[in-house]
Amino acid sequence: MASPDDEVMVIEDEPEARTHLVELLQLEGFKATAYANGAEALAELQRRTKLPCLIVLDIRMPVMDGPQFRAALLADARLSAIPVVVMTGFDPSAAAKLSVLRVFRKPLDFDALLTAVRANC
Repeated sequence: MASPDDEVMVIEDEPEARTHLVELLQLEGFKATAYANGAEALAELQRRTKLPCLIVLDIRMPVMDGPQFRAALLADARLSAIPVVVMTGFDPSAAAKLSVLRVFRKPLDFDALLTAVRANC
């Protein structure tokens, strides 16, 4: 069972998908926070002292996309240790080059994602 302190950060530009994913994670006992793009999420991470146990990252987003966000995380010693899984509706081979734990194809297999979340939170 998830601890109430186990936060999963969801970064997804599609509002309906973002809301649905957060609700599903919360039903499983995780604290889930959501951001519409990498820039919003990065600003929040840089402000915080307590970091999430996992980031679920979309690849294609406006403002700051998944690869740009991941590069910013890897460039920051404090943030680079946060485990990241990627979700994409496009070619997963590009996402696999981002040094992430796992790449999930959209439509998302929530059970498989939940397994990854439980393994890291």
